Amino acid sequence: MKKLLILFLILGNFCLAGTISSVNEKGSKLSFLFSGSAKPAYQISYDSYNRLIFLEFPGSNMSTKLNDKNYTSKYVEDFSTVNYDGSVGFFIKLNKNISYSTSFSGNDFILSFNDKSGKKQYTIAIDAGHGGKDSGAVGYKKYYEKTIALSVAKYLRDELQKDFNVVMTRDSDVFVTLGNRPRIANKAKANMFVSVHVNSAIKNTLSGVEVFYFSKKSSPYAERIAAFENSVGDKYGEKTSNIVQIMGELAYKKNQEISIGFARKTSAALAKAMGMRDRGIHGANFAVLRGFNGPGVLVELGFINNNADIKKLTSPTAQKRMAQEIAKMVRENFY
Repeated sequence: MKKLLILFLILGNFCLAGTISSVNEKGSKLSFLFSGSAKPAYQISYDSYNRLIFLEFPGSNMSTKLNDKNYTSKYVEDFSTVNYDGSVGFFIKLNKNISYSTSFSGNDFILSFNDKSGKKQYTIAIDAGHGGKDSGAVGYKKYYEKTIALSVAKYLRDELQKDFNVVMTRDSDVFVTLGNRPRIANKAKANMFVSVHVNSAIKNTLSGVEVFYFSKKSSPYAERIAAFENSVGDKYGEKTSNIVQIMGELAYKKNQEISIGFARKTSAALAKAMGMRDRGIHGANFAVLRGFNGPGVLVELGFINNNADIKKLTSPTAQKRMAQEIAKMVRENFY
């Protein structure tokens, strides 16, 4: 019985194994040609931000050494092969606006590429803070954060629609829970989440722009800002501690790295364009950022109770300029 089990395991591994005789690049197809009578086992994953495919054939080997430079094309920017632990892997970086699909032709594995140059490749989620029964911060008893945030968010939508697919968590004065905002973005498979807000402080001398990214650790100042923005969940029956954190640890670190770079550039660009103080960037545990499965930032456009800031925050011309600067940073991030 033991000998039969060993023979079974050997045969099972033999069925999984295969020899790649060659890799052919022709037109929009990349073919991995296998010798043998069984389809090869394979694993494939795709990093959309870096446009990188990782293709692995477990238990396989190469019969000949490949010249990786032969496989770059209008579809493939970079191609490399790696052999390890009795398996063969391929790193395939796609050119911009290229998608792919997989298939078999007999026992040969096929990657087919599609040029999406004429289509919008990325989706941006725009989140206008607060709304409806939740006014957000109030300045001088007549200015409401929810109104300013929505106005700038609409201008941002108009700017981004030229180059991106855009989804808004709200486009009118309605209340959307903290949990539903990232869910809307995730459902649309958004590549980035931009939440638009207006700051407030006890002292009316505080002014300027600052941008937040999601972080499990935060400074006391960032914690106070996050506590105010997250308080709507407790106020209207949604405990932010019960919102499911979607990102795994590896995704969290990667998304945070992208978010930090975007936040830093956006804060500097906004402050310079608007003649406002650049208050820098901060990591904080924001519910709307915590729930999104990708890079995201929360932009505080200025202080609603500061005389200099409020003049810009309520000016349609200034609001449009703010949206243009944020849109410019989004384009630079993806293109």
